[in-house]
Amino acid sequence: MTVESTTYRRALRLTVYGVVALAVLAVPVGLLVAGGAGLVAAEVGVAVAALSGVTTQVAMVISHNREPHVMAGIIGGSWLLKMLIIIVALLVLSGIDGFHRPLFAGFAVAGVLFTLAVDFWVIRSARIPYVDPDAGKNAG
Repeated sequence: MTVESTTYRRALRLTVYGVVALAVLAVPVGLLVAGGAGLVAAEVGVAVAALSGVTTQVAMVISHNREPHVMAGIIGGSWLLKMLIIIVALLVLSGIDGFHRPLFAGFAVAGVLFTLAVDFWVIRSARIPYVDPDAGKNAG
């Protein structure tokens, strides 16, 4: 397994753990703030955050060792799919009466910021070389 593969899998694993912890936290907070409607809104916010973070990380795990144009297609396609799903979800949720938007927004933003922090921290702490040391051996 390459350093890149290990790094991307680590980011995915940490994000899943964090999103599960956020989902567990959303239960009492949602119930205390707004009852059943708050619980649903908080959990939907966590689901949107999970979709946002995990989609990109899964795309990186799948595509990091492919040709650059294939990797770009997978990453771009996953981003587009993620945006379409989020837009459709927001349109559907806007039509639901009694949906607690502040809880939804709070947990969605908290989850997205968490997934971005995991991405930044894992990539920043990884030991991925900028150059391929073996690239010059075949050129001569």
